[in-house]
Amino acid sequence: MPAPTTTTASPERPTAQARLQQQLRIIALFEELPDADLARVATACTTGSYARHEQILGDHDATTDVFFVLSGAVRVNSYAESGREVIFSEVGAGDIFGEFAAVDGLPRSAAVVAQSDCVLARMPATKFLEILRHNGAVSVHLVELLVAKIRRMSERVFEVSALAVRERVRRELLRLAAKGTEFRHGIVIRPAPTHYEIAASIGSHREAVTREFNRLEEEQIIEVRRQQIRIVDIARLREADEA
Repeated sequence: MPAPTTTTASPERPTAQARLQQQLRIIALFEELPDADLARVATACTTGSYARHEQILGDHDATTDVFFVLSGAVRVNSYAESGREVIFSEVGAGDIFGEFAAVDGLPRSAAVVAQSDCVLARMPATKFLEILRHNGAVSVHLVELLVAKIRRMSERVFEVSALAVRERVRRELLRLAAKGTEFRHGIVIRPAPTHYEIAASIGSHREAVTREFNRLEEEQIIEVRRQQIRIVDIARLREADEA
């Protein structure tokens, strides 16, 4: 008599909704939410993938949805009448954008473009405001995030209006260094922004940034290589802060 055959049940694959719930756990705004509440957040969201350089939102768009960055990064920018780009911020995985329009109902104040291939979750403003009304912890956390954004923007406004390009470049390099990788006595920034991107971030021109980078290389404070910046003497770059 042949031996009976046995079958092993394969583990159930998580549903799309369950996967989204897991992904939303990285969003700082929801990090303290219980699983049941996070599941309700997931049901209010749709997801979408965007290729690098693809526009996600346009300046003055009337949409009021909120976006959560699940992977990749986006850039928030605008253009002056002269055509010059101004980069306000870069938003990475775990962060949100679009909350201003959701709260005040006004058109977008800036455009958003995919800085890299990215995946975003999108929630209607009505659902977002409902979560804020019913969850005090999320509301408080949103206030903290907004205060941090306003402080960063205030710092940028001061730099552009009051500081010379040399000091603006130095401060931007220190900001980039905070996210870089240590090596020997310095820091590697990889991938490095272009001179154009740095200029757009500090309210200057590419030529002025290039001149300042050349000076820093001559003084052996930085080395510029393919797609990377090496800060070889971070102590000297920080000297102005300590003076």
